[in-house]
Amino acid sequence: MDRIKISKKHQTYLENLAKANLDQVKGLKRTNPLKELIDPDKTAMAVFECLLNNDPEGAMEMIEIYLAALNKSKLRKHARLPKSTMYSALKHKNPTIKTLAKIMSSSAH
Repeated sequence: MDRIKISKKHQTYLENLAKANLDQVKGLKRTNPLKELIDPDKTAMAVFECLLNNDPEGAMEMIEIYLAALNKSKLRKHARLPKSTMYSALKHKNPTIKTLAKIMSSSAH
């Protein structure tokens, strides 16, 4: 397999980009995407919006994204759910509202 040839000008640009200090760029701020993902209020609003738009798949996807950002092992132990129930609930197996409530409730603690 041949290597892709990059012009000298483009190579210099890429090297300078890698060295750039984004902290000094005006208007940019650091964010923590994980912090946004595990915010229960934002997740609740997103799930609610999906339900208002008659999008149950989207609601489940939002819950899955939220739970994926959390430590599932600790979450499962805190919820006192069997591993198989937790696995089924998170793999599009259409969990009952009780199971879903138990998982979400334990994630808030």
